[in-house]
Amino acid sequence: MNYFLKLNAVSAIYGFIAYLFINSLISSEQIQGLTGLNTKIIWNILLGVAILLLIASFVIIPLLTKKWLECRLWSVFSSVMWFPYFVLFLVLTGFLFPNNDLDDDNFGAGLIMMFFLIFYPVYILITTFIGTRLKKAT
Repeated sequence: MNYFLKLNAVSAIYGFIAYLFINSLISSEQIQGLTGLNTKIIWNILLGVAILLLIASFVIIPLLTKKWLECRLWSVFSSVMWFPYFVLFLVLTGFLFPNNDLDDDNFGAGLIMMFFLIFYPVYILITTFIGTRLKKAT
């Protein structure tokens, strides 16, 4: 039971990382309205943060697999279990902070989100599998 809770906690962390990335793309117009910065500057900042999240998660995911998930092969299920948490975070944000402005133009964000949602589970699967093999290396 303790392992199941750890697996869910790690999956929630992976879902929250995906939520941060997708929500920043969706709400870039709101960020522009709050800060008053140019759209290109905001997109460059968001791209930089996304690259930093990608690099950080490439280090964090194997370490979480090694420490919390004890290098078990069952930790591979976190590559699927992140999605319900991701949807939960998006729904909660939609209820708490509704966006009623229909003039938002985020046409390129949809393609980026589709690419991300297709390859993020594969990315988690590969890095988790690397984390399961760390036990044998050390």
